Amino acid sequence: MMNKLFYNLLLLIGAVVSLVSCTHKELSEDDLCDLGDFPIKVVVEWDDPATQARSMRINLFSQTEGVNDYGRDEVPPPGVKYIYLHSGASYRPYCYDYNASNIYFRNEQDMVTFEAYFAGLSRATYEKYVSVPTKGESTVNAPDGGEFYMHAWTGNFDVKVNSQEEQILPFQPKNILRQFTYRVNRIGGWENIKDARGACSGMAAIYLFYTNEPTDLRSTMLFGNVKVGYDSENEYGYLEGEFYTFGPKEPYENWFTMELYSKKNTYYTASWNVSDQVQESMDDRPAKLARDGYDILIDNNPDDGIPDVDPTDPTDPTDPSNPEYPGNGGFIIGVGDWGDEVIIELK
Repeated sequence: MMNKLFYNLLLLIGAVVSLVSCTHKELSEDDLCDLGDFPIKVVVEWDDPATQARSMRINLFSQTEGVNDYGRDEVPPPGVKYIYLHSGASYRPYCYDYNASNIYFRNEQDMVTFEAYFAGLSRATYEKYVSVPTKGESTVNAPDGGEFYMHAWTGNFDVKVNSQEEQILPFQPKNILRQFTYRVNRIGGWENIKDARGACSGMAAIYLFYTNEPTDLRSTMLFGNVKVGYDSENEYGYLEGEFYTFGPKEPYENWFTMELYSKKNTYYTASWNVSDQVQESMDDRPAKLARDGYDILIDNNPDDGIPDVDPTDPTDPTDPSNPEYPGNGGFIIGVGDWGDEVIIELK
């Protein structure tokens, strides 16, 4: 008897919480939850709750004629919430981190076409100076962060009729971003570099929830935060870093590009075909990293890659590094920049 009373009390609490959350969440009025008659316990199951648990958005689409979509709702950490669905109805459930860094959403109210994507980015120097076979691909801004957790059901969740047992709708979110680490060795004149950035072609920038996989559209990922350093053991400069994507698209045709600006405001660029390395990393990443230390490892040749970066000449009155250059105020500074960059309108 006590168990039944406790269960009924739990259902009442769940109903109140569900009603409050559905009518006061920060979503448009069109997205208010379509409450049914049966309580469902939503459980977001984290592999490591201490580091992964975060607020997640759920989006439930009705698969039953005459029943509206439940719509969008939020599940706060640690990841348990009661909602009300219609008895006997079927739903297609999606769960995703709506606040992931530099990841956007299209068609969020349509079950089939709903997708996550990276915003387009036009880089003036890449468009003007870089010449690779895949230049016709759209260019996109690689996400700054390396995490995007989601779980899209590819089947239906069926609400049982007149069930006396608690029904659970489970989600197991996984980070679907693919990390690529890289290093370019033998960079001559590394100490003369003011800034560096890169690009990699043949990557997926759109993830379709309905199929639970990236689309076949290929894009070129543009990224920054390139580290410039010196390897004292081997006595050469290097460039290294990482970027993230939804994964490369087969058959692999991946061109890796580095763009450098010197302290003298001279532009340098080179591209390498890294398709074989990308395939090796996808086939067996632990083995690739154990051998090379990076997903992409390039040994630069100044004759057909990035030439030695010229030093500035502080004695040249036309050199911006000269303390006597107008506007320097006695300090050695760099002037100029990468040129225009235009963020393509989000769609």
